Amino acid sequence: MSKGEEILVKALASALDKVSPGLKAVLETHLKVSLGKGLEVAYSNPKEFKSAVAKLFGEYSARLLEMVVIDQVKDVLGGSEPPETLEELVEILKEIYGD
Repeated sequence: MSKGEEILVKALASALDKVSPGLKAVLETHLKVSLGKGLEVAYSNPKEFKSAVAKLFGEYSARLLEMVVIDQVKDVLGGSEPPETLEELVEILKEIYGD
């Protein structure tokens, strides 16, 4: 697992635990059944991840989760303007960590 992926997966797990302790397990199960992957799909294919989350929780909740994850990772980005989407966040993490 790359450093950027590790940061994103940890932020995602933390955000899910803050919302509800069992939510992470529910989402991971859904992702493994529907995509054959776990939370790491948020890094490897953020668009597919967001689509899977929206199918499970709805568009509004998917966007809310996206915003919470971005907020948790923004400290890693330094003083730069935080990204608006998960796709932008992944691109920035890849630039920083060379993934």
